[in-house]
Amino acid sequence: MSTTVLTPQVLVIGAGSAGVAAAVAAAESGADTLLVEATGHVGGTLAWQLLEHSAGFHDAAGNQVTGGVGQRIIALLQRYGGSPGHIPDDVAYTATRTPVNHAELAMAEAVLLHEAGVTLMLNTAVTGVSTVDSRVTGVRVETAGQGGTLIRPALVVDCSGDAVVFALAGAAVQTDHPDRTQPVSLLLRLGGVDFGPLLDYARANPDDFRAGSRIGRPDEDHVNLWGFGALLAAGHAEGRLSWRRTELHLAGWPTRGEAVLNVTRTVSGYLILANQVLETVAWFRRYVPGGAHAYLSAVGDRVGVRESRRVLGLRTLTQDDVLSARRDETSIGMGAFPIDVHDPDAPGLSHTDGLPAAYDIPYGTLVAHDLTNLLAGGRCISTTHEANGSARITATCFTTGEAAGTAAALAAVGGFDAHAVDVGKLQAALRSRGVIGAR
Repeated sequence: MSTTVLTPQVLVIGAGSAGVAAAVAAAESGADTLLVEATGHVGGTLAWQLLEHSAGFHDAAGNQVTGGVGQRIIALLQRYGGSPGHIPDDVAYTATRTPVNHAELAMAEAVLLHEAGVTLMLNTAVTGVSTVDSRVTGVRVETAGQGGTLIRPALVVDCSGDAVVFALAGAAVQTDHPDRTQPVSLLLRLGGVDFGPLLDYARANPDDFRAGSRIGRPDEDHVNLWGFGALLAAGHAEGRLSWRRTELHLAGWPTRGEAVLNVTRTVSGYLILANQVLETVAWFRRYVPGGAHAYLSAVGDRVGVRESRRVLGLRTLTQDDVLSARRDETSIGMGAFPIDVHDPDAPGLSHTDGLPAAYDIPYGTLVAHDLTNLLAGGRCISTTHEANGSARITATCFTTGEAAGTAAALAAVGGFDAHAVDVGKLQAALRSRGVIGAR
């Protein structure tokens, strides 16, 4: 059987927040663009892991730092009625948060991909990568039920989250904290929640919630709560919860009686998380006021991975860069979310470090150190463990994905590699696309 061979100018791997932004940007920048996704959907973690909301669009002062494709997706979703847009963060962790209807988000992203002219392959996994003279020369993929394909792109953008192309190519990755990656979670959505008693409990027990929280009303469309530590402790002490947590994050839709809970966590994987999901539902019914008739309406279709491989780029974003709001002449965008790191050995977070202002993301954090036509976007860009706690957030993934896709298109159309991209021209292109912070 002969192998199908495809020759797009830009190949993007992974159709999550970063990959969608990368593919749209590459196609709109004039490159023949192929987007390959291992699952049957676009939207990635934000859509199908049921994240409470997108975050990181604004800095602590309320200045918007993510524009471009990310903002266009939210605006499109607002037109369809699937998001209220950016609203104040009830728990005062960030200035804003951006609730989304998860299924509508994925459909809106698919609409944008179609309008940009991106070719999409779903249910397609990367199985091998070949390299010659510091270049990726071929990416082998397998589509369920259809067999294998060899892709020979000019440029590759790895937005897989796990840096799959980097790994199969033998490219260098970061080596700090190899055994301290953040734990994984499986988010769940509950229906049948009575928000009247739930919000009454929150108002009556402010010490059980994050300081500075605003407690919403049951007639509001969106509420956000971070806490419930006393109820979690009681459930663990009485053997109802097999793992310890000091807090959970609840994003609620009171008028619909629905809530997404971010509380499960493990370093072991899906089978442990499945038991934690069922324990959480039973705990919620027994301990949380207004939860007696709650039921499990949905579970993320994938384990939520906060951190896995991080590539080694020409530059590495550090904790000091993030905390000092460092400016950089090669900036391709900005990040502003706190350093948010879940401790794998403790029931809470090791970092919730707020930032004084936004920081620049250097172009070199997207470019493979040792392969000249390979870039990264999303949570696997070149960062330290601590900096990853900020840069991994979805709004910032939109930014790094769009920058990587734009750079790949410039290189592919111009006939050169990612190492030779004129950063000034890249920044001008990103500014024209509405990417904020591209100098």
